[in-house]
Amino acid sequence: MKHVAHRAGSVVAASVGAVVIAILFAAMAAPADAATIYPYWIDDIKGAIAFYKGDAYYKKEYPNARWDLYIDQMQEVDLAYRKGDVQTTYVAMNQFMDMLEAREGGIPVQPANELFNLCNFVTPPEFHDVTRHAGPPRIEQPRRPGAAQWPG
Repeated sequence: MKHVAHRAGSVVAASVGAVVIAILFAAMAAPADAATIYPYWIDDIKGAIAFYKGDAYYKKEYPNARWDLYIDQMQEVDLAYRKGDVQTTYVAMNQFMDMLEAREGGIPVQPANELFNLCNFVTPPEFHDVTRHAGPPRIEQPRRPGAAQWPG
């Protein structure tokens, strides 16, 4: 009986996993201009900022980095998005990306580039200038000591 229960649990777990994967693939196959397809894009960007702000390496090497500027700007994006104001969301998101390009607040190159690339992947096109992402992802930053090297 124990064997049957274990097997049933495995089947259920596999089925749940398959459903989650199917949902993810369905969402990725949806039209790129549909903001409701992936509604958590703002949370993803905020989470990435929080990660870099809290990372021990960046705290030590860049103690004066002003991550609060980026958190505040994403709050503006979030507020405009929740109001349904596409134009204000677009302007605020592009201001965020301008900040990343200028490395405002003394943030390091690597997180700035990675956040910039993340914005390209998760932000719906109607909320940012997609032409600024022409070409390959930005990877010209120095790597952390001991980090995996870029191929090539």
